[in-house]
Amino acid sequence: MIDRRLALSLASGFAALICGVLGVVLGQAVLGAMAGIAGVVAAVAASALAAETRTSADELEQARDDRRQLRRELDALAAVFAEETARRRTSDLPDPVGQPVGARGPKLGPVRPLREPVFDNVSGLLDEQFFPVIVQQRVAAARRQLQPVSVVIFELDGLETAEPPVREQALGVLGDVVRRTLRECDTACRITDTRAATVLEDTAESGAAWAAERVRGALHGSPVGDSLTISAGIACYPSHALSGGELMDMASRALESARSRGNDHVEIAQSE
Repeated sequence: MIDRRLALSLASGFAALICGVLGVVLGQAVLGAMAGIAGVVAAVAASALAAETRTSADELEQARDDRRQLRRELDALAAVFAEETARRRTSDLPDPVGQPVGARGPKLGPVRPLREPVFDNVSGLLDEQFFPVIVQQRVAAARRQLQPVSVVIFELDGLETAEPPVREQALGVLGDVVRRTLRECDTACRITDTRAATVLEDTAESGAAWAAERVRGALHGSPVGDSLTISAGIACYPSHALSGGELMDMASRALESARSRGNDHVEIAQSE
């Protein structure tokens, strides 16, 4: 089906041509004016069609970029889970140290325990073993794409000496708030009994501070907001660190600085 603007442009162009020829042959100025008007209409219709074509081309290119980005994300996650699968298979192997020389039968040495599950049962976030791996991967990707990436470490205030059930309940609340507040492309992990950390893609320090404040605000608005607060430390690649290890270390220092000011504070790392 032909676009209406294309049909209008073609019809106006032919009309302009016919009127122009007749105006010259018959010497009629009116026909010349009609040819000019038809030419203007044809030009406007052609311009509108060209603009829509450029817009469609831009949208197609953006869709291709989004698809490539999604493919990179899937490849990164596949690498993480492939590594974890390989580790589990290795940990399931029997330990040859516990098998006597010359022994027969099904007796095997003690089996190494499996690694922790992918998701933490208390917080619902990824297990702590994934945090350094994800940070390294995100920093490497950010270096290739010339994009920032931020790490935010949250700590529950005043629970260092609390009983384990109390800490677990509070960490469960924090994990729920983090999952509901952050974007789907962001990654969150539990890293200690009182800490959780997030990796924010394509996010500079100002955006990371805004995300941390959103988590604080959501926690304040929860049923336990009057009795439960958090502190947060923020570090950003490349403004604060150039490697994954340095980025995590700078975020930890910023958290300690926030806690030194008292409870319920957010601190951004200082550039060195």
